[in-house]
Amino acid sequence: MSISTIANKEKSLPNAVLYIIGIIGVGLIVYFGGYIITNADKLRSKSGLNVEVSGESAEIYINDKFVSKTPYTSNDIASGSNKVTLKSGDRQYQTSINFLPREGDNIHYVGIVRDLGSSDTFSSGREFWFEKDTSGNVLRVISEPSGAKVYIDNSEVGVTPFLSNNISNGDYELKVVVAGFEPQSSRITINKGYTLNTTFKLFPLPVPQKISSFEGSRNIYDLSSDNNVVTTSPQEWAKAVIHWNKSRGLNVEGTGENKETFFELFLSYKGDLFNAEGTPITTKEELASVKTESRIAYLGRTVDGPGLSKEAKQTIETLLGTVATGKQAKIKTTPTGWLRVRSEPSLDGTEITRVDTGGIYRVLEEQTGWVKIRVSDTSEGWVSADYVELVE
Repeated sequence: MSISTIANKEKSLPNAVLYIIGIIGVGLIVYFGGYIITNADKLRSKSGLNVEVSGESAEIYINDKFVSKTPYTSNDIASGSNKVTLKSGDRQYQTSINFLPREGDNIHYVGIVRDLGSSDTFSSGREFWFEKDTSGNVLRVISEPSGAKVYIDNSEVGVTPFLSNNISNGDYELKVVVAGFEPQSSRITINKGYTLNTTFKLFPLPVPQKISSFEGSRNIYDLSSDNNVVTTSPQEWAKAVIHWNKSRGLNVEGTGENKETFFELFLSYKGDLFNAEGTPITTKEELASVKTESRIAYLGRTVDGPGLSKEAKQTIETLLGTVATGKQAKIKTTPTGWLRVRSEPSLDGTEITRVDTGGIYRVLEEQTGWVKIRVSDTSEGWVSADYVELVE
């Protein structure tokens, strides 16, 4: 038996079949090779996004298309310029940022952190994004307002707008500070060959660090400010105080810091009066429902001097005229020549102030043995009825 005889007995495929299989194989290679190349390109064109919003969750729209609610993280964002919109209730924020495509496993995330606040003025936030840069600049900081002090790892390095090319690769603590505004800080990463762009919108402080009532008053608190950004619109200011109360808390003398609703009325240097929601009080019926013991926040301007403005005093007089009894109290002669005004209709009540004999004051309320009087625009309290002569 020869080798050729054995070979002739083996089954073999026809040449035509082999030709067809070859064509199919080449087609599959071309198809899947093209698919892999196409999807690799798509993968390389993707970028990342992190979004955080303080308080209630916000809706996120990218190029006007809803994608998710906050908090949100994705590494499947198309690179290039994208419009990002955040919506929560009647508040909205919108920005356009250029997203860098990924490079291998390196994803260039865009970061957005916002407090939508109570208005465009009374809001805050920060944004971070990278740009390719061959100039050597590695960090750019912009702020609103400008002129903010820039700190890196607690060392002051300049003011905004700030640009630096001498920061080494690594992680740092970046902080931006302006007097009269809430400071902001964040961890950042510096990479050579890229510029990290950062923008900060600072929240104007709507309340002093510690809130105190006017001397001699138990229920009118001084929130006066020297920041024109704060004082321009009293109604916006009132709503900002409400937002701050809920989100940060108020440090009120005698009560400590709390996030429960504190103020029941807001009185502005213009004489405007707002309720606990920041809505203007304009009708006699609304005024009539106001209680004299309501906690009132005075929204004043320090440039106008201490105490209530002329317009605010007029509003107080109108308010008192609405809720007072219509009586006046004349202080009788006392052994000391003066009479104590107490916080409560009781000898246990704290002494608020003293009034001289012969003085005449508006009566706010009467109880057995006690009379509540208005001592001044910012002060009221209880005096003993034994030393008061009531006059209609």
